[in-house]
This record gives sequence, C-alpha cells and structure tokens, in this order.
Amino acid sequence: MKIKTLTTYDVYNYGASLQAYALMRYLQGLGHDVEVINYQPGYLTRKYDYRWVNPESRMSRHAATRCAYRVMKFLQRQTTMGRKRKFDEFNHKALAETPRRYRTYGELCQDPPEADLYIVGSDQVWNVFYEAGRDPAFYLDFVGRGRKASYAASFSYLDIDGANLRRIARSLSTFAAVSVRESQGLDILGKMGIKGTWVLDPVFLLPVGEWRAMMAPFRKRGPYLLVYDFEGDALLKDFAREYAGRHGLRVYSINDTYPRLWADRNFSSAGPREFLSLVYNCDAFVSNSFHGTAFSIIFHKPAFVFNRHRHKVNSRMQSLMGLFGLEGCIIGGKAEFARAMDVAVDWAAVDGVMERELRKSKDFIGGLL
Repeated sequence: MKIKTLTTYDVYNYGASLQAYALMRYLQGLGHDVEVINYQPGYLTRKYDYRWVNPESRMSRHAATRCAYRVMKFLQRQTTMGRKRKFDEFNHKALAETPRRYRTYGELCQDPPEADLYIVGSDQVWNVFYEAGRDPAFYLDFVGRGRKASYAASFSYLDIDGANLRRIARSLSTFAAVSVRESQGLDILGKMGIKGTWVLDPVFLLPVGEWRAMMAPFRKRGPYLLVYDFEGDALLKDFAREYAGRHGLRVYSINDTYPRLWADRNFSSAGPREFLSLVYNCDAFVSNSFHGTAFSIIFHKPAFVFNRHRHKVNSRMQSLMGLFGLEGCIIGGKAEFARAMDVAVDWAAVDGVMERELRKSKDFIGGLL
C-alpha cells in the first residue's frame, strides 16, 4: 500500500523528528511504501529566519529594536549551528520525504501527493492554540482520493471553542478511523460525536533494539541525571540539584539554545541520535518534555515531570504518566520533593501496561491496512 503521513517534524525538536521517524519506520516494516509529506508552511519555518520579528512582540515596535533583535538572533544562531546540522541530516536522510516540498495549504490542494492511505499525526497537530491546529492541511482537507485516518494525533489544548469544534468535526467525519494520543482527546472527540481510539505515541511502536541501533556513540563517564527543560523552570532546577546531590549524580543538560550554567555538563549541539543516547545512558531524567519522558519510560529510566507554564500543553503529560501509573513522578511544588526522592518504579508493571497498549495501538493500525 502507498501511504503518506503528515505531521510537524522539521522544527528542530527531538520528539517531533523521532515520532515522525517511528511511524514511518513501523509502517515500512509492515511492507508498505511510506513517505512523510514535506509540508513546511511559513508559520512553522519563519521563526528560524533571524530576520523575522514577531509583529506582536515588543521588539517589533521600533526600527532600532528590530535591528538589535535581528543581530542578537543572528549571533545566537551561530552557537547552535552544530545542532541544526544534525537535525537537518536526520530529517532529510533518515526520513523518506516526498520529493516536493509544500509551502502552503493551497499547494497541497493543487497538487496533492498520491496515496492509498493518508495518516495525520502524531504530536500536537490538532492543538488550536498553535497555527497548525487551525490549518486545514492537518485535518487532511486537501485529500480528494484515498482514505484518511489519524494516528495518535494530539489536541493537547483542551479549551476548544465551539467554532473550532464544529470545523474539526466536519473534517474528521470524513476519516476512515480516528485515534488520539491522550485520554482527554477521547472526551473532545465525544463532544463532536466522533468515535476515537486512544493509542500510544509512535515512539513506542519500535523496539528498544531499533532505537539503540540509531544512537550516536556515547562514552559514559559516570552516573548522571539528565535535564531537558524548555522553560528555565526554577522549580525543576531545584529538584534536579537536590535529587542529584542525594543520589550522587552529576547533572547533564540538553539545551535548545543557552546552556544551563548550574549543570555539570551541557550539550548544546545534540541532534536526535545524541538525544537518544543521552536518555538511554542516564540514571534519572528530569524534564517538561513529552517525548523525553516517553523515551525514559521505554528505556526504564526514572522520570520526573514538571508542568509547562508558557503553553497549555500539560494534559499530554498527565495522560502519559497516568497511563503507566507514574502520577507520583509529576511534581507540582517543593512539598512533593521528599516523596519523589526515593521513588521506586515497578518496571514489570509498566511493561505490562506497555504490552497491552501496544497490542491495541498495533491493532488500530492493522485495521487501516
């Protein structure tokens, strides 16, 4: 079968790239011809252009501040070029992309890639807080021929207004099958009268051995706690330092931009392969990253989760940790530090849940093929 998948993957985010790879690779392993639709609309790519200044920000108000912002952005980008190169190599070599790069929804409508089956997901493709969640492309409205389905698509943002609910319902009513990544997604689908299935994120579809084969070489110098923090969270920092001190661990940090000066070692040029290695080799993981936490569960690493504050995306973490019985590893305040310090995870129970949910997830995909 010829299958095209659609997701947000070329955005220099570890989870975005790795979940796109996982779904593609799993379907290929079943013997299908699979490509990821190379859809790069301006709202996803413009922020990587140092010349672009958000018109809603304070920096856009005056010519002088716009100029200063562009200079600072350009200089900052020079420090992350190694990271960018590794992402570009992974996204454009490991992923089987469509030959054509689509830059607008109109281009997709005019010349859609041909397929027997189109699958949208995973990741936050239906989060209406972001532009992708309001883009008809991610509801496969451009498809004229071929069946449509979603795999582990995420709404993440729960407060969806009536107009968006009606719009989404119209689109999803044309799908052969719908699946979502969070339990809360089933509630949203229920409001729209759409039947859905709760499935695991695509990264769970591949066995540990296949992820291990993809990892960059890494020489472990001693036990360490790994931090991946999107927001510079002071609470996360305090917990990581206290936990590391109690357990005799060094603190390593993966950074998207600036180093964490309080960490013992910083990794600012890690690509997806290096990310996998660092999570696989750590002794504990502290983060507000969904996919980092997912991989820590796959690799049997104690994971401690903190909420995101700038974006309303915490339902996905609550759903993931709740599914595996790890709610006690979600930390919302200092009063919860003591409880988490010596938490013991029952990995046999976690694996039992994973096995059960994997069967359900693979059965859902099997029903599409």
